[in-house]
Amino acid sequence: MSRDKLVTWTIGKDSPETVCEHLLQQADAGVQYFCFDYFDTLAVREIQPEYTKQLAAKLHSELLYNIPPADQLYALRQELEREICVQSQAAGGELEFYLHSFAPMYRTLLQPALGNIPPLQDESRFTEQILSIETVVERAVQQPCKESIQVLAWLRDQGLSTVLISDFYLPSPWFHVILESMGIRSLFDHIYISADHGVAKSSGRLYQKVCTELGCSPEQLFMIGDNLNSDVKRADDLGIQALYLINPQQKEMYERWQPEMLGESTRLRQRFEEAVSTEGVFKEISSTLWYFIRKLLVTLQEQQAQDVVFFSKEGEFLKKLFDRMQEDLFGCQIIRSHYLLVSRKATFLASLRPLAEEDFSRLLVYYRDIAPRDFLLSLNFEESLSRSLCAEIGIEYEARVVNFVESAEFSSLLAAESFQQVYEERRQQQRSNFLLYLDSLGIDYEEDGLTIVDVGWKGSIQENIYNILEGRVAMQGYYTGFLIAADPLENNKKQGILFDNTRSLPYFNVYNNNRSLFEMMLGASHGSADGYFTPEQFAALPDDHQREIRERVKWVGGDRAAKVAGVLKPENREVLVTTLDLPEERRLFREKILPLQEQIYTDACQLNQAFLRSGCTLPEPEWFARRHARMVFTPTVEEIEFFERLYHLENFGVFEYTDFRTEGHLSLWDRYRNFIKMRKNPAILETGIWPPIILRRLGLDFYRRINGYRRFRREFS
Repeated sequence: MSRDKLVTWTIGKDSPETVCEHLLQQADAGVQYFCFDYFDTLAVREIQPEYTKQLAAKLHSELLYNIPPADQLYALRQELEREICVQSQAAGGELEFYLHSFAPMYRTLLQPALGNIPPLQDESRFTEQILSIETVVERAVQQPCKESIQVLAWLRDQGLSTVLISDFYLPSPWFHVILESMGIRSLFDHIYISADHGVAKSSGRLYQKVCTELGCSPEQLFMIGDNLNSDVKRADDLGIQALYLINPQQKEMYERWQPEMLGESTRLRQRFEEAVSTEGVFKEISSTLWYFIRKLLVTLQEQQAQDVVFFSKEGEFLKKLFDRMQEDLFGCQIIRSHYLLVSRKATFLASLRPLAEEDFSRLLVYYRDIAPRDFLLSLNFEESLSRSLCAEIGIEYEARVVNFVESAEFSSLLAAESFQQVYEERRQQQRSNFLLYLDSLGIDYEEDGLTIVDVGWKGSIQENIYNILEGRVAMQGYYTGFLIAADPLENNKKQGILFDNTRSLPYFNVYNNNRSLFEMMLGASHGSADGYFTPEQFAALPDDHQREIRERVKWVGGDRAAKVAGVLKPENREVLVTTLDLPEERRLFREKILPLQEQIYTDACQLNQAFLRSGCTLPEPEWFARRHARMVFTPTVEEIEFFERLYHLENFGVFEYTDFRTEGHLSLWDRYRNFIKMRKNPAILETGIWPPIILRRLGLDFYRRINGYRRFRREFS
């Protein structure tokens, strides 16, 4: 360390212990406050400082629906910054700009070209979003300077007062977020940011303000920083001692850094690979779900969606990932997300027409041979009620009937007055209650339409809600995968994000290979939605129901809702949203699924940061597909055995637990015959069940790797 008038501290040359010794001498000589700069003193960036603004411009572009390109927004920012700085200096102020005053002017310049699009409608909200994006970018690209933080922590341990003094355009509420993420907020007694006070170190006026507020003389301050002018010379002019910090390695990095380095394919893939765990089963599912959420967010922004509704149960975790991505990329929710407790069974009865007009085709086309029990339970009638109806009519309750829709049993049910009465009463109740529940989300869906997200595959719940709303509300559904070839309606559209047999998307056979994997990994902390009741209706239900009250929803107002409610004083209306409470499902989630989701969530957070640190770029689609293909085409024995232990309840059309276990032991002869059959008819492996499970059931586990490698080569040849 130099003992000349200009004292320097060279990172990598002068040890923190040497610096601490020097500062202790200054304290003995009368220094009361040790002051630190922040940027390139306590924290260094992985990229050139100016590129943080270009990175922010990419997120501004996404915020603005990608209408103005990022380079255009960056150029506009540069021009506006210069103008603000010149005007400030001409008025006797600093040659600086501050983001909280920049944002409203930025918005004004954008409005002529973009109009009054939603992100620009509210000035204060837009300003907050711009500040949040800047904070997110800074947090993503910063790393701690360990040596200087070691000195800072030592000063605190000695009971000496520490002060942060920084010339920066983010005001303290957002700057404090950066400090908290760096883990050093608590190491400072006082914090002074130029954006808060309108004066800067570069002019010396911020130092003067610090002295005034702390009630000390300049000689009682000691400044440590990397800026020769602001941190050293200007401090020296005022009589403040300073330590000039030099970081040769960081300086060299800035000099050789180029933006193209962020998107270089090998580094990009490596950064994303390092973001996810390498331990456990189905570890690549983290990157698959992250990829889905990223594509979903981009799609919703392209559609300028303001609200999106995630359907239970799989939507619970998807919403959590979606919300976290927004927080990590934008620092706020740019799209409002909602969670709706729905299921095929819970919404089916409410979606049906009066009995004289209803043919039940949306159930009976897919479930042709069913028992009266299956039909009645699909209408969400309780077991005891269903049994009594069948007994009264005189039909077998549990006997499966071939072609049920054409059967005498079905005709007898429809003709029974008791069935007609219960059907119509329950249908109207469920429809009225569901609409009140839907209204509680606060979405103006009659004006803006309804955008929903679910795991897939045919969009049956979307169909139900579309019919509950009588086709008057435009609906757009987004799914991990979509598998129906029916012609879409203009106001009831469905779209698969990862795979879709109605659109040309790459790697269909990869993502479609084990759809159950998505369903199982996206299990929820609660049971399946099972109806919507007023407190009086719930109290009158038969004792044998297994429903528990999950939500209590108060009526939120609106003429349409009041009309639906059918009551004179709907302000007293309350709807109980219920779910099925099944111990087996709770145990499965708690013991098997939740630990995996916790790791997936951790990985997703790391992937969000990898995306930002990569300049808002991501690996090519093939990288994600190859990782998913590893799981579904060439799984480990541990993964297959884990999957075999999973199960779920089918509670619509048929009512039974489905698992993936391999039952019994096949003889060598049976295995040989199965092998011949499979070779003659490869379609045996394409029934919708995961091929490794089918091969195990056929006693052909040895063929799993061969089949998997062939599938892999076919997709990635």
